[in-house]
Amino acid sequence: MENITYLGDCKQVITEIQDQSVDIVITSPPYADRRKSTYGGIAEGEYVEWFLPIASEIKRVLKPTGSFFLNIKPHTVGGERSLYVFDLVLAIRRQVGMRLVDEFCWTKNAFPGKLDGRFKNGFEPVYHFSKSNPGELTFNPLACGTPIKEESVARAYRKQCGRPKNGSGMTGMNTTNIRHLKMSRPSNVINVNNVSNQFTSKQRHPATFPEGLVDFFIQSFSNEGDIVLDPFAGSGTTGVVAKKLGRKYILIEQHKPYFDLIHERLLEESR
Repeated sequence: MENITYLGDCKQVITEIQDQSVDIVITSPPYADRRKSTYGGIAEGEYVEWFLPIASEIKRVLKPTGSFFLNIKPHTVGGERSLYVFDLVLAIRRQVGMRLVDEFCWTKNAFPGKLDGRFKNGFEPVYHFSKSNPGELTFNPLACGTPIKEESVARAYRKQCGRPKNGSGMTGMNTTNIRHLKMSRPSNVINVNNVSNQFTSKQRHPATFPEGLVDFFIQSFSNEGDIVLDPFAGSGTTGVVAKKLGRKYILIEQHKPYFDLIHERLLEESR
């Protein structure tokens, strides 16, 4: 399959994608009551009903070994967080029937500001869904790992506490194979700033996520040659990173100026 970028509403376009043909889905849809001039600004009360058909199609096109990553965070209304994102996550699990594998915390640069009763907003969640048991998923746990230092290995051995005296038979730590490990798995907290540069082409889109965030999920949950889908492609970051990492991409974007921006960025990546 060749790389494809579609211009159109993902609700219609995604129905043309074959069953179980996609390895990984990474997307950040328009948030409720946001981007009204571009994407229509779906109301909070209508958001779940609007998104569920898309989630059902994502489940259909996803391979049994595939993963679906959804980046979305609720805004505040009247001084409290809206509940529509929580309703959406529950609906994807209970109505669409996808498994909620994990919740990632993407920490980023917090914007300055004074908010009553709240601190600066320095993170966003990314929800990991699948249609199979976690043990069946494509998973490269050390793809974004970090080297284990010798002092860390030594510390682990120092903390090994033999058999407890309470009769439980449990030891404090299993260090049997730690000396053979070279890399440490990352956690589900991802630290990557959304670096802004007014001179880069992607800044023509008002809501971009950083390449480092997409890189983490693509490397950890797909293999070279796999197909990556982003049904809300925006500025095309998912496609740019997929191309860099030797994956194929399917991008869907309904706004023509951003569709053109995607082609511009992908062309820049080819040079």
